[in-house]
Amino acid sequence: MKSQYPYLIALFGALPLVFLQGQTSPDRQADFIYKWQGACLEVSPVVPTLVQTAGAPPAFYDYYWEWGDGTFSFEESPSHCYADTSNHEVLLLATGKYDNGKAPKSRKKQTGPSKEKKEGIAMVPAGPTALPHSSAALGIKGVRNPRPGEEFVGIIGYANQTPIVQSGRLYLFYNQRSYKTTHFQYLESRTHFGEKQLAEGFSSAPPRCNYDGWAGKGDINDWYSVALPKQSPQQALEELQAKYKQVQSWDFNNLRAAEQRHLFVSLASSEQMLADTHAIITLSGLLISDDQRVVEQFDLEMEIVASHDPNYIAVSERRTGFRRIRKKDLVYKIQFQNTGEGPARKVEITTNIPNGLNSSQMQVLDAYPKCLLCPERTVDWSCLDTSFQKDKLVFTFRNIYLPGTRQEGISERDSTKGFVKFRIKPDKNIQKYSLASKAAIVFDKNPPIITNQADTKFKPGVSPGLMLGNSFFPNNDELNNTFVGLSISPFKPFKRFLQWELLLGLGGQSYREQSLRDSSSYFAFVVGPAGTLTELIVDSIVTKVQTIEEKQVQLQLVPLQIRKNWTGWFSTGAGLLLDVSFSKTNASVRGLSEKKVYLCPQEAGLDFPRSECEPLFEFFKQKEIDNSFSDKKTQISASIFADIHLGAVRKGPAMGWRHVLRLSEKPAYYFSLFLYWKI
Repeated sequence: MKSQYPYLIALFGALPLVFLQGQTSPDRQADFIYKWQGACLEVSPVVPTLVQTAGAPPAFYDYYWEWGDGTFSFEESPSHCYADTSNHEVLLLATGKYDNGKAPKSRKKQTGPSKEKKEGIAMVPAGPTALPHSSAALGIKGVRNPRPGEEFVGIIGYANQTPIVQSGRLYLFYNQRSYKTTHFQYLESRTHFGEKQLAEGFSSAPPRCNYDGWAGKGDINDWYSVALPKQSPQQALEELQAKYKQVQSWDFNNLRAAEQRHLFVSLASSEQMLADTHAIITLSGLLISDDQRVVEQFDLEMEIVASHDPNYIAVSERRTGFRRIRKKDLVYKIQFQNTGEGPARKVEITTNIPNGLNSSQMQVLDAYPKCLLCPERTVDWSCLDTSFQKDKLVFTFRNIYLPGTRQEGISERDSTKGFVKFRIKPDKNIQKYSLASKAAIVFDKNPPIITNQADTKFKPGVSPGLMLGNSFFPNNDELNNTFVGLSISPFKPFKRFLQWELLLGLGGQSYREQSLRDSSSYFAFVVGPAGTLTELIVDSIVTKVQTIEEKQVQLQLVPLQIRKNWTGWFSTGAGLLLDVSFSKTNASVRGLSEKKVYLCPQEAGLDFPRSECEPLFEFFKQKEIDNSFSDKKTQISASIFADIHLGAVRKGPAMGWRHVLRLSEKPAYYFSLFLYWKI
C-alpha cells in the first residue's frame, strides 16, 4: 500500500496559498547571518527566492555591504576585519538582476564588538573605493541604478591630495531642474569620520576665499601656496544651484594628507520616477576646502530603470521640445554585463536608428572597456569597431577581456561591465513622432540579449497664430464683417490635434431712417383795418423722421476643433463655434412742423386747389426732438464648421476657407476667407 503522506503534505502546503489568494503579498526582506572569527566578521546573505523574468538569462543577486566603519564590499559572502573593538552596524542591500519581483528591502544589524583587535592595523583597512582614480579628490558611486519605489544608496568618497591637513565642506546635489518629476527624497546619511550635516538648502556658503593663507609655510607647501582651483567656489555653487532643486551638505575636519574617507547616503526613489524610465540623470558632488584652494566637482551619471537588468539602453532626453530639436543632440548609452562563467573576447551591440536621426553624424563619446577605434585593416589589438547597416548602428568590441560575474576569482563587479555612449543628431527632415530604440547584445557566439526600449517623446509645445479675414453672408451684405483673431495649437503636429481660436468681428454697423407725414387744413380769419374779415386757408404739415443706428461687435470662440495636417501644405478641420454678439441700438425721432397760409376766393373750401389761391409768403417752421432711446443686447449662438487650409500649415503663412452653419440663427449659412501665420 502506497503511503498517503506526500499527498497530505502537498494538501496542507497548498492551504496557505489558497488562504492568501487575492491578498497583497508582503514586501520581500533581505537578511544575513554572521559570526566572529577573532577581529574579523564573516557574513552570509539570506535573500528571497528570485522571480525569473521570462525569456531573460538566469536571474541572480548583486550584493552590497556596509561595514559600519567607512568601508564597503560587493562580494556575496565577504569577511571584514575591524581595526577596533567598538560596536558596528552592518547594512546589506541585495539587488536582483533579471528578477521580476520587488526588490528586497535593505537590512541593518548591530553585530556587537569583536572580541579582539586585529594586530598591526593602525587605521581602517583598505577596500573598494568610490574615487574614480587614485589622484582624485572626490567621487560618487551608485550601488545600483535608481528604480521607482526603491532605496538608492550612494557612496561619496573624498580624499586629501594636498600636503597639508584639510577641513572643508561636502555637497550632494540632486533632483535636476530640467525634469518636472522629483526623482529622489532624502532619507539619511551614515557618517564615520565626524562629518557634521548642515541644514538642507542653498543658504550655506563656504568662508570667503583667502589664497594667501599658506604662503611661506615651507618648501613642501610651495606648490600648494600658489595653486589655484579650476573655478571659484562661488561659481561652482551657482552653477550647481541653477541645475538642481535640492542639496545636502556636510562639514568635515582633519583630513590628513593621502587619507581617503567614505560617506554613505540613502535616497528614496519616487514612484513618479517611472515617467522618466530609461532616461539619463545625474547626481553632483562638490568638495570645497576651507582655504578654498581645493574646489572639486564630480558628476555621477545614472539611468532610471524599470527593472535591474544589467543590459539596457538609456537616452539623455525622455521628453523634449520639438521647436529647436535640430539644435539638440540625443545621447544614448548602452550598458552591458558579462554574467557568464568565463571572459568574453568579443561583444557586438546592434541598435536601430530611430526615424528622424542622422546616422552619418554619430559620434562615440565614451566606451568601456577603454580602447581605440578600429582602423580599416584587421588588427590583433583591442579596438572598438563602428559600422552602419540599414537603419542600424553596430558597435563591436574586438580582442577584449571582459570577465564574467560567475568567473572564478572575480570579485570586482565593475570589471564585468561595459558600455558604449554615443551622440547622434536629428535629421533635417525629422518629423514629430516618438523616437524609439532597442539594442541586441551578443557576447562571443552566445544568443543575443535584447534590451529594453528607450523612447524620446516630444512635448506638444505651443504654436500661436495670428488670423485676419472676412465673413460673407450671401444675400445679406449688411451682416458681412471683418475679423482678427488668435489661434493656439501644438507646435508642428504630424498627427490629429486640437486647435483653439478667439476671433473678434469688427463689422456689423447699420443706419436706417423712416419718415411719417401728417397734414391738416383749417380756416383762419384776419380782421382788416375797416373791420372787414378776410378768410385764409392754413395748411399744417407735420413730418416725423425716425433714425435707427445699430452697432454690433462679434466675439467668436472655438472651444473644440479637430484638425489634421495631411501634408506640409494641406490641412482639414472641423469644430464647434460659439458666437457672442454685443449690439447697441440708438434711435431718435425728429419732428418738423410747417404751416403755409393761402388767400383764396370767397366761399372756397378747404379742398380748393392751392394753385388758384394767392400764397402768403409768411410761414413758420419749427424743428424739435420728440423722443430718443438706446438699447443694448447680448446674444449667444452656436455653429458648426468645416474648413480647409492651404500653405505652410504647420509653421508659417497659410490661407483658409471655412463653411459655417448657424444652428439657431437666420440666415443659417455663411463662409469665411482668412489668412493666418503660425509661429
